[in-house]
Amino acid sequence: MTGPAEGKLRLEGFVELCSSYESKRLDGAEIYLHVKGYSLARVTHLDLEHELLDDVVLPKRGRFMTVHGTGSGLRVRLGEAKSVDLGKKCFSVTSINVGCNLLNRVLKRGEGTRAWIGGKFGGIYIGFKKEYVERLDGLARELGVEAR
Repeated sequence: MTGPAEGKLRLEGFVELCSSYESKRLDGAEIYLHVKGYSLARVTHLDLEHELLDDVVLPKRGRFMTVHGTGSGLRVRLGEAKSVDLGKKCFSVTSINVGCNLLNRVLKRGEGTRAWIGGKFGGIYIGFKKEYVERLDGLARELGVEAR
């Protein structure tokens, strides 16, 4: 499910597609903390929503990738470059940066983990291991929503 919904907490921040030499901020990208028990969520996770992300991770596909805390959010390393058409040029994406200071509570600067990165129509989701899901649930509680 994309866009606002019950139990989806919009987080202020930005999403960037990064290559080995430059980055491209996705205008209009949205970051959500999607809490377990709301709007079909079986586990608390993060949603990154923007149509170009469909080209990075195909909808209904996914795999484990490395996610690192950056001190200003997190970075998803793709492992292999994905080509994205940005209109006037083709961009070779090697990682996705999520700029959101609240996410420092989930992954501290330099901390890394493997997470399931799944594609959905209109974006991707990040499914963390139990330790990090508990941190996300704690953040959701601070923001006023309790996992069901």
